[in-house]
Amino acid sequence: MLNAALVHSGVAGAENYFKNSAEVRYRIERIVASWSPDFSRDSLVIVPNGANHVALYEARAAIHALLARGGVLACFCGFFTPWIPGNVWRHDNSKPLSAVRYRVQHDALGLFDGVKVDDLTYESHGISGWWACGRIETSHADSVVLIDNFDRVLMVADRRSTPGLVIATASGPLGDPDPDKPADGPRLLYRNMLRAARDHLENVRA
Repeated sequence: MLNAALVHSGVAGAENYFKNSAEVRYRIERIVASWSPDFSRDSLVIVPNGANHVALYEARAAIHALLARGGVLACFCGFFTPWIPGNVWRHDNSKPLSAVRYRVQHDALGLFDGVKVDDLTYESHGISGWWACGRIETSHADSVVLIDNFDRVLMVADRRSTPGLVIATASGPLGDPDPDKPADGPRLLYRNMLRAARDHLENVRA
């Protein structure tokens, strides 16, 4: 069982995409005035879309402490402050979304097991694509999981910057609103992420 802290910035309904299951139990960590989070009892910290990255930067010591003891950080929101070790997010809307397609580069953790990459491309309100906000610059080329057809890094799984595991997207949302139902696309990718987090933590404890 993963004990996960879901960082909540006040976006209405965000918690609906993260339901307790046999794999994971969530607690809501709300960002408030003078926020000083304690992740010492959490094995996984999740930052969904719509995050307050100024607050996360101010609380970066708590994130670093989680990773220093081998914990897992998962961020599914473009980050505009340098609070994630070894990785920097850059705003980039230079390419039309309708032209963006995706390609798996390295997937040592099996994040894309059973996932069809084309399922990440969809049409919504006249906008094509899953990743909208930017790209990631990472210190470790072997951490790159997903790139687009313009060679921009869109997802990393970083096990080198810290003793922990960082899984970050360039803003592509992930979650699982109904873990009891079959899943594909981004929902299956999220479930694979939970499995990878559990495997990593078991290795840390071994």
